Amino acid sequence: MQAAKRDLLYSVQDVIVAVKNGESDFEMDSDDTDVSDEEADEDVREVDKENQQPTDYQAGDFVDIKPQQNKQTMPYDRYRWLKKDFISPNTDFSGPAITDDAVSLHTPLEYFQKFVSEDMIQALTKNTNEYSFQKSGTSINTNTKEIEKMIGMYLKMGLMQMSGVCMYWETDTRYPPVSDVMPRNRFQSLLTSLHFVNDLKVSETEKKDKLWKLRPWLDSFREKCLQVVPEEHNSVDEMMIPFKGKFSNIKQYMRGKPQPWGFKLWVRTGSSGMLCDFDVHQESVDGIQAKSELGLPGDVVMKLASTLPEGQNYKVYADNYFTSVPLVVKLLDRGIHYMGTARQVRLPNCNLEDENSLKKRGIGSFDVRVEGNHNICAVKWYDNGAVTLVSSFAGPEPVQKIQRWDNAAKTYIKVERPFIVGTYNKYMGGVDLLDSFAAKYKFPMKSHRWYIYIFWHTIILAVINAWLLYKRDCKALKVSRKEILNRRQFQAQLASSLILVNTTLTAPSSDNGSPVTKTSRSPLKAQKRPLSGDGSPLNGVPAKRSAVHPPLDVRKDQIAHFPVKTKRGRCRHCNKGYTNTLCSKCNVRLCFSEEKNCLWDYHCK
Repeated sequence: MQAAKRDLLYSVQDVIVAVKNGESDFEMDSDDTDVSDEEADEDVREVDKENQQPTDYQAGDFVDIKPQQNKQTMPYDRYRWLKKDFISPNTDFSGPAITDDAVSLHTPLEYFQKFVSEDMIQALTKNTNEYSFQKSGTSINTNTKEIEKMIGMYLKMGLMQMSGVCMYWETDTRYPPVSDVMPRNRFQSLLTSLHFVNDLKVSETEKKDKLWKLRPWLDSFREKCLQVVPEEHNSVDEMMIPFKGKFSNIKQYMRGKPQPWGFKLWVRTGSSGMLCDFDVHQESVDGIQAKSELGLPGDVVMKLASTLPEGQNYKVYADNYFTSVPLVVKLLDRGIHYMGTARQVRLPNCNLEDENSLKKRGIGSFDVRVEGNHNICAVKWYDNGAVTLVSSFAGPEPVQKIQRWDNAAKTYIKVERPFIVGTYNKYMGGVDLLDSFAAKYKFPMKSHRWYIYIFWHTIILAVINAWLLYKRDCKALKVSRKEILNRRQFQAQLASSLILVNTTLTAPSSDNGSPVTKTSRSPLKAQKRPLSGDGSPLNGVPAKRSAVHPPLDVRKDQIAHFPVKTKRGRCRHCNKGYTNTLCSKCNVRLCFSEEKNCLWDYHCK
């Protein structure tokens, strides 16, 4: 058979006969330049693609054995994974320190107002009054202080949870820190009138947003979260707001989650759990779902990471739902590094060892590949099962030694763990930590309006952010651990401040809102223990007054701190003298005589 030229055409039948006769070596014209191995590999790939085409040609069809030129490169051909050592780039963090603005500690109310400002409360108050007038023809006539009281009552309900809202006012289950603040009917009227936008002023274009009823509040809250100095290590994941109602078009079901039904939030947090950025998932806008090369998961990460400063070596962590090689490359272009678990189908041309091969080598075995064009490392590690991780800044070295239980030997053994695995475990759990914080001390307030569930969740997230910001400042100012408020104490003080700051005490009223002719009392006043028939304590031990000071915001507001007479006791300010004068608002005994005026010092100095 004559030698084949690169530019000649041969029929399919001629090629098949030549192969069967063993004459498959065609002489090709070539110049004297050497062909690299990489170019040869590309030629092999092209020939393989041609061989995958259908073979039912007609007699007159011919095949051009010359490789096609200027062929468009497919996405899965962009990346070249090599088995070599990973060289970590310089990832020294150059962003601002998170403790630069820590000069002094603030009160819980001041930290909370960094995320729920007075302007947000005023807008909520205005829209609530307008909505109640549009709904019933009469305005509910609420004010900002009453809205703050309602939020404070909600936080107290989270600390002392009951089966229903009405139980806090019922005789047998009455809870004075809530019931003494506001009548039950007034509280429920406010709940049904809460509104965040004037419906009559919203355009049809704005109504294409499925969250338009809550959009002003969400935008304001997100803006406050973005003002917090972000941490170097950030994690991106999803968060569920529990909801099983029928009247919502953004409700999601996620199998395997603790709360499978609800609203999905895409969240970016710091490693401490601090909420930095978020977005409520709503499938599509106006029935149109945008498509991109990264897909929905990659677009979520890019959107949440877009609010991070560029070129300062911030690190982002995510799980295998979000991870893809194009996402890592795009983040690298912005000077942001990425690490996450990955699915094998998201790593084209990356031939890591399979799980069975690693299992035979034993627990702690791993395999490494490095992407040559962008210096991305992929590590597959076998523990109880195989897990694959991808990173642009960390690799397997230095390998760490950890303990694992050996069932055969009935003892702990040392196994190898790549550095990338330990780093991922250390910094990835920010969103899960925020989820655990949000599940605590949150009252499950029910409503017929689905967006109210999202509103109450943002209130809890604001409390958590305020508490974490307070702890960050405590650490920067080296406050002792005994003096740092835990989450429960922080929320209790915040609730009391929201209720009592800048308010005067009023006489208690009945559940239907009618006044009762009794002496006014403060919600801070400690509840008395139940007494036996003769008036003595049931357990024979007299009740003790609470030793906790009221929140500093309440002490210093200089409103309605009236002295009243009570039983003689020790002064809470000087701790030396005895007095029978009590502050009606703070509910503490204070000296008030010609020699001492602890009442003034306690509230003004």
